[in-house]
Amino acid sequence: MNEKETKLVIAAALHDIGKVIYREGSDSRKHSISGYDYLKDEAGITDKEILDAVKYHHAQNLRSAKIEDDSLAYIVYMADNIASSTDRREKMEEEKGFEISTPLESVFNILNHNEQHMYYKPGMLNPDDGINYPTKEKIMFDRHYYNKVKSNITDNLKGLNYNKDYINSLIEVMEANLSYVPSSTSKNEVADISLFDHVKLTAAVASCIYQYIQACNISNYKQELFVDGNEFYKKNVFLLYSMDISGIQDFIYTINNKGALKGLRARSFYLEIIMEHLIDELLEKVELSRANLIYSGGGHAYILMANTEKTKSIIERYEKQVNQWFLEVFQTDLYVGAGYAVCSTKDLENEPAGSYTEIFRGISKNISAKKIKRYTAKDIVWLNHRQ
Repeated sequence: MNEKETKLVIAAALHDIGKVIYREGSDSRKHSISGYDYLKDEAGITDKEILDAVKYHHAQNLRSAKIEDDSLAYIVYMADNIASSTDRREKMEEEKGFEISTPLESVFNILNHNEQHMYYKPGMLNPDDGINYPTKEKIMFDRHYYNKVKSNITDNLKGLNYNKDYINSLIEVMEANLSYVPSSTSKNEVADISLFDHVKLTAAVASCIYQYIQACNISNYKQELFVDGNEFYKKNVFLLYSMDISGIQDFIYTINNKGALKGLRARSFYLEIIMEHLIDELLEKVELSRANLIYSGGGHAYILMANTEKTKSIIERYEKQVNQWFLEVFQTDLYVGAGYAVCSTKDLENEPAGSYTEIFRGISKNISAKKIKRYTAKDIVWLNHRQ
């Protein structure tokens, strides 16, 4: 990941930090402006590209901005629009205004036509506090809480470095502090998406956009993403990739000796570590950060990537390398099936209806096809002649 893309991911992860400042009560201006001033004056960030991307990530500010045509602000603007369009839903009842103290709602409140009213208690991720399950009790945020969040993030921003390791560290800081903070406090929207999930998705989308327009040799970001932005939504910019480890059940449960429970736990943990290692290796090869990891668990993972020939080529080589290693170490016990689907912003928004389902259906078909034909003739010959 080059320095420009690194700055882009940092800017995207911080683009909505002004919401914390606004809700904390120390600045009543628009959050893009308060976030810009906070990063510059309190967090000590001096990089113009990062600051511009935070300040101009909304259209009304971008129209009058005196910035270069290849400013990162245009990418963050587009990424924020895409992330917002996929993670916000309007309520049935129409209300106006904002309630900045509102807590985060459960995503299961409206799933499958549920009509629940469950809320998360304001808090931060802390292993000592246990699991923050949603309850019917609606405990509102206060300014003291947002002040604490601001303080925690400020301390971590003062050691800013423009490298991949810092990005992953920043993502962890944002996760710890913003996982129970709602992204939107509009009375007209469902507040069930956290601010962390929104900025993480924005960072993931921004990386994909950057790699896509670089591959297409597009240098005028303003024209492509702002002036002709509506057309960009229709382009197949993204690639949703999935890995799935086959043979997990047999691998974990084939234990006949004493201490079986410890063995089960050890093997399960071993497979989790393997999957995390595979994810990190692949992200490094395609020059992306952990922000692009959408899901990981149970020997399965989803990663959002850029739809470029370079990415596809890397994926193909990596899958062969991984399964060759599995073959040598575990023979036929374990195998990684992988597949991807190319998609546009409109597909991710489920436009037309059913597009989103087709993405996952396509991935599943690709993985199933590879699992049916796992090994080449060369692999089979090797298996039959191994010592």
